[in-house]
Amino acid sequence: MPVSRSSAKKVRKQARRSAPAKEIGTDLPAGADRPFGTAIGAPLYRRVYDELKAEIANGTWKPGELLPTEAEISEKFGVSPGTVKQAMLGLAREGIVFRRAGKGTFVSRLDGSRSFARFLQFRHGSSGERLQPKIEVVGIRLRTDVPKGIRHELGLRSGEKVLQIRRRLVQGDVPICIYDSFLPHNMVPGLEKERLDVDRLYHAIEKKFDLRVVSVTEKLRAGAVSEADAALLDIPPRSPVIEIERVAYTHNNTVLEWRHTTGRSDHFVYTIQLP
Repeated sequence: MPVSRSSAKKVRKQARRSAPAKEIGTDLPAGADRPFGTAIGAPLYRRVYDELKAEIANGTWKPGELLPTEAEISEKFGVSPGTVKQAMLGLAREGIVFRRAGKGTFVSRLDGSRSFARFLQFRHGSSGERLQPKIEVVGIRLRTDVPKGIRHELGLRSGEKVLQIRRRLVQGDVPICIYDSFLPHNMVPGLEKERLDVDRLYHAIEKKFDLRVVSVTEKLRAGAVSEADAALLDIPPRSPVIEIERVAYTHNNTVLEWRHTTGRSDHFVYTIQLP
């Protein structure tokens, strides 16, 4: 006797419910790498965590985007909602995602408040009011002769074009710092034609190329200002300055920018509160 369409659908649904949860990574070919180095026998929530982290890293979900619900992720990976919840908590603890009550879980954007540059003084000396410095573009040029160290940081071969953008931040009539940014030109062709004195650099790149900075590393050191930079910062040559080296990454751990910041040390205030 033929089975009705509704009966067949019911049988398939029951089979799905009774089927054991698929263990993530068990369908990989023999000898294949496990995602992000997940060890065999690792807790299932950790393997869900690694899969989600990999998908965020490769741009499946971009910063600011809403992730699927825990129920949807649970169905996708064939694991329990409790396992997904543990994985999500791990991502949230690392700052990779964040939750909004009643709205869901979102991929985090880069948190600029943790940059060393925040210690360059952009507040009113007496009131403490936060100020908004003006961006000035000092120069933009295409280069093939950048120093070997910068080329190495950008992952470029000799002769490949690099876009150098020099900007200055000024508060009122007081220069605060100089930004020297170096970017692989093949990733941002035409960026040199944009109004970078209006848009912040990363915002301009996101709008024009749909590339987002998802992480940065920074190093801070003290130095002495060069004669050329001293003129731009309105301080005597060899004056002490704060130097910050930044490497900015987009998805898949691809370097998008190497930046050198030179800041006036008289506008550098480091504040920390301990328990």
